[in-house]
Amino acid sequence: MFARIIAQPLGEELDRNVIVDNNPGAGGMTAAQGIVRYTPDGSALLLATGSAAVAAPISHKTQPYDPVADFAWISHLSIAPFVIAVTPSAPVKTLPELIAYAKSKPGTLSYGSAGIGTTAHLAGELLKEKTGIDAQHVPYRGSGPAIIDTLSGERTYIIETFGSLLQYHKAGTLRIIAVMAQKRSKVADDIPTVIESGVDALAGTYNLLAAPPRTPREILEPMVRASNRVMARPAIQELLLASDIQPITDSNPDEARDFIASEVARWKPVVDRLGLAL
Repeated sequence: MFARIIAQPLGEELDRNVIVDNNPGAGGMTAAQGIVRYTPDGSALLLATGSAAVAAPISHKTQPYDPVADFAWISHLSIAPFVIAVTPSAPVKTLPELIAYAKSKPGTLSYGSAGIGTTAHLAGELLKEKTGIDAQHVPYRGSGPAIIDTLSGERTYIIETFGSLLQYHKAGTLRIIAVMAQKRSKVADDIPTVIESGVDALAGTYNLLAAPPRTPREILEPMVRASNRVMARPAIQELLLASDIQPITDSNPDEARDFIASEVARWKPVVDRLGLAL
């Protein structure tokens, strides 16, 4: 969704065609590994999610690539918090009720994610660690199937973004019970945060733009300026903010790389503590 929102505006800013090439798999690592090996001439870029950029590679015993060093980072485009949503068939309406329900049925509740080693998976394991609940993780090939099984009641809850779940919450087919952020969302300010619910489990995802390693700075700089202008467009901001995706309009390669480094430093101890070694 994000790629398709920015593709045409980015092409307009760069005065060239920008084509979205979906390459799913392995929490985004399939696409990322392709970019690592690509010719550093600016003709192919990676729209990196939190999973492809950080969560997936650090969850592997042998990292397929270095999240910080193996890309020429261009810009940090956006950030969005995760939310926790339950199937309507679950007898819970709040996060404390979900915790109590899970503890009353240890090992029987389950949550779905977009895949092993994704940001949603790490967020789900962080929630389990912080609350002491015992719920089964069921990975899917992408968030779509995980959402479908939560809608049907096959899964008890799911962790995803507002952009993925808000339509179902409004329709009453899923119930969002908490936002994994410090502050409530403007798109649904009646939903409490995890902090308000007494759980210190903050998590979300993000989008960044990257080029293959060793891409010259003179190729990167026009892309930096173009991506910042795209994220500053009022129409783009309105569209993203409606899904609680916060646009970033003043990023640069150093800031993007430092952000990735900070996320690796934040999540690697969690991965190690949980014993994730794919």
